[in-house]
Amino acid sequence: MDSDGDAMRIAALSCRSFYSLLMGSVSVLRWVQRAAEYGYGAAALADVNSMAGTVDLCRAAEQAGIRPLVGVEISTDRHRAILLAEDGRGYGNLCRITTARNLTADFDLIEQLRIDHRGVIGIGSDPALLKELADLLPRSHLFMGCRDPGEAESALTQGVEPIVWANMTWLVNEDIETAKVLTRIRELSAAGPGSGEEGGLHTLRRVEEIEDRFRSCPRALANADRLVERCSLALLGGKPILPRIVLTQGTNGDRELSKLCHLGLARKYSPVRHAVIQRLEHELATVQKNGFSDYFLVVHQIIDFARRSRIPVEVRGSAAGSLIAYVLGFTRVCPIENRLYFERFMNPGRTDCPDIDIDLCWRRRDEVIRFCYEHWGFERVAMVCNVNRYRLRSAIRDVGRALGLEPVQINQLAREGKIKRTSPLYRLAETLVDIPRHLGVHCGGIVVTPGPVCEIAPLERAHKGVVIMQYDKDAAEAVGLVKIDLLGNRALSTVNEAIQVIDPRRNGNGDLRFDPNDSKTADMLSAGDSLGVFQSESPGMRQLLRGLKVRSKRDLAIALSLIRPGPASGGMKNEFIERHVHRKPFQCLHPRIAGLLGDTYGIMLFQEDVMRIAVEVAGYTVADADRFRSEVSKKVSSSRVQAQYVDFVHRRAQQAGIDRQTAEAIWDEVLRFAAYSYCKAHATVYANIAWETAWLKAHYPAEFYCSLLNNHQGMYPLRVYVWDAKRHGVPVRGPHVNHSEMEWSLQSGAIRAGLNRVKELGGATARAILEQRRIRRFHDLEDLRRRVRFRRSELENLVHTGACDGLGPTRPAMLSGLRYALPSHEQPMLFEICPDRSVATLPDYDRVARLQAEIEVTGIPFGLHPASLLPMRHVPANRLREFLDRRIIVAGFVATARRARTSDNRVMGFVTLEDATGLIEVSFFPDKLSLYRTLCSCGGPVWVKGQVSEHLSSLSLDCSDAGRLA
Repeated sequence: MDSDGDAMRIAALSCRSFYSLLMGSVSVLRWVQRAAEYGYGAAALADVNSMAGTVDLCRAAEQAGIRPLVGVEISTDRHRAILLAEDGRGYGNLCRITTARNLTADFDLIEQLRIDHRGVIGIGSDPALLKELADLLPRSHLFMGCRDPGEAESALTQGVEPIVWANMTWLVNEDIETAKVLTRIRELSAAGPGSGEEGGLHTLRRVEEIEDRFRSCPRALANADRLVERCSLALLGGKPILPRIVLTQGTNGDRELSKLCHLGLARKYSPVRHAVIQRLEHELATVQKNGFSDYFLVVHQIIDFARRSRIPVEVRGSAAGSLIAYVLGFTRVCPIENRLYFERFMNPGRTDCPDIDIDLCWRRRDEVIRFCYEHWGFERVAMVCNVNRYRLRSAIRDVGRALGLEPVQINQLAREGKIKRTSPLYRLAETLVDIPRHLGVHCGGIVVTPGPVCEIAPLERAHKGVVIMQYDKDAAEAVGLVKIDLLGNRALSTVNEAIQVIDPRRNGNGDLRFDPNDSKTADMLSAGDSLGVFQSESPGMRQLLRGLKVRSKRDLAIALSLIRPGPASGGMKNEFIERHVHRKPFQCLHPRIAGLLGDTYGIMLFQEDVMRIAVEVAGYTVADADRFRSEVSKKVSSSRVQAQYVDFVHRRAQQAGIDRQTAEAIWDEVLRFAAYSYCKAHATVYANIAWETAWLKAHYPAEFYCSLLNNHQGMYPLRVYVWDAKRHGVPVRGPHVNHSEMEWSLQSGAIRAGLNRVKELGGATARAILEQRRIRRFHDLEDLRRRVRFRRSELENLVHTGACDGLGPTRPAMLSGLRYALPSHEQPMLFEICPDRSVATLPDYDRVARLQAEIEVTGIPFGLHPASLLPMRHVPANRLREFLDRRIIVAGFVATARRARTSDNRVMGFVTLEDATGLIEVSFFPDKLSLYRTLCSCGGPVWVKGQVSEHLSSLSLDCSDAGRLA
């Protein structure tokens, strides 16, 4: 122990990280780095009933050059013990025990260890618990955690091996303060004793200090030293853990996948060209070589269920570049027709299993998730978690609660930022930023495993009651689990619902013929008229559509690639428009490139273009080309980029007969564009959906807008889409008890708002209205009140917004009449007894009162746009072109706003204003940012003064002054 050769490399036992939710305050990385710095040979992570930090531990330990000891602190009312995984079997048992602790009401640690304790090392300090554990665990797998030599001697008298241990919770003094705040937040109390562990808080000591302290008890040190070598778990870097498909006897996953693909090939292509068959066989061979056949069959069963259930479905991302995906019906995008590389998705050299992300109708996504659980079994399916971390605003809220502030004060501090950076509250909140607060449900990631999930990953119950893994998507992938994303896509729902209205006989899976070169759709998009069009309604995208003069679905895919931040900042967007629209001459760096990029005017738009250049110009294999693309397009080390440079310029290009100067130029272009190139397969899939929504808007506007309003999740408020529909000649009417359905509906060419738009109208009441109306319409307000049971506020809002117009003389008269009871004793509402007959003569609402009522109750002005009542004289949106290069005043309501950084890292603001005639884009340069903030904080009408300018065929206003309108 004294010589360098015999120096101990003891384990740091045990560290509690911030994955002990609302208890710990130290990150896993900080623990591991400090353990390595202090001379430890390993770091043991043991969070309270949680293994969420396991992957962080393994990665950090690898970087620090020490060994990770995967563990958990199982804490109950009766027991508290540290469990460590000695090997893979022990890890599985730790996952199972942690899961049982989190999901089982009558959890018993001893019973769980009795089921299987192989590979589990136990550490405890309670003599009673140690005695129980001694009857289960071998002597070599049970230790008493000792903080000083006295405790070590006590362990020996009890017949238990001692080991150096402390419940380490902090590294610097600030960590203690943060932990106390977290404890108060956890207890939802501004006062109280806290966690009761103040006396037991410990920090990590240097190995030399520990050796000096335990010099009189070397056995405790030796046990901590041996533990480093004993725990040999290698969790990361293994083979993917793939689901297994149960098939009939005599077949296997490879043969089943091949059979399904060839059947699908015959349906998709007639006749089938030999080259297409060759590609399919190549893809199948790659999938089979990597052992992924069962994975594809799992995805096939999910998508097949969705299609059989008439649930709109589509895969996104690079998976759409696979012919297998196309012939199995995963996607409607043909990879042959669109020249998509399978190798962008998967290649023979790739050992990890790529994700297949599935978009589904958002309304019916839960049906597909339920199918997965029921089909493969609840024990073999789990949702991936999201680690929800503190951001500054949420930290301010929770710290405010912990300090006893009133909710009104907290809201002001969090929403309006009225807090000094020097205040104690702000300082405490800053220490919480990035600390995990709770685990939530991932937006759609599930895993399907060959055996029980709880033996591969720890599980717990999220706040919504859903059972989730304690691993997020990155951690799940790191341990070998293959995530399948089942994501809600409202555009699919919009297309499906519109088709159902147009022709109820269709199944909503794209049966309509959406001409990819339809001139009416192209004219609409080229005019920037793309509100409601999938992925195409942002101000920047509408400007790009105008500038690009989109004429086809292919052009739309190009626009989806060009709109990303990289092409704009690199000048590629403007250069492409110059070449595409204005026919600016260009010259490719090499004749081979001209043949590859002629369709895109010599510009690399997509990641697949980088691969094609590597293959066709420099002679790479397609698999090598995908690795090349990955290396040059991601933030990797400079040494790896340099290695690719040498390989491309000095070896591959030279062998392909390309001179050094040209090779250097090609390399520079590849490096410049690859960093922000876009996956062509993904762009093609999304352009397909976007074109469908645009086609429907152009040809069936009423059906489109009705469906869009029912599936709204755009970047603008709902009122903007209502008025866009009206500007397209589609009447939109407010809710009415005799006409409305629950949601928006199409009635005689007009869209009628649903009853669900009425504020405070309960679902049960709305359903009762619809049920009674199926029997017969309501002929007056008394009839409505007799047949439907209302709360007073529900009926008042219906009358106030006009949903009862025609059932009484005027709205004021009907509202006044609600004070009185009906003649029948069966009426459940108890009002005054005698009606006042004079109320029938009360005058009805004028147009301003009607507008106010509509906004108050539904949030939408149906009859009159409020901008038409503004007192200030202003230029409407539809007349901006008349004032090009002139200074004018515009007015309206903020529809959306965003900020962006300039090339010199200053902040600009962009606001979209809405008036009755359309939208106006306003730019706020850095020196006008205070005006931007003023407008964004205003919920009412605003005015802007500025000069009208034009860029890429789009008009905007450069703000010089702005303010609120009273």
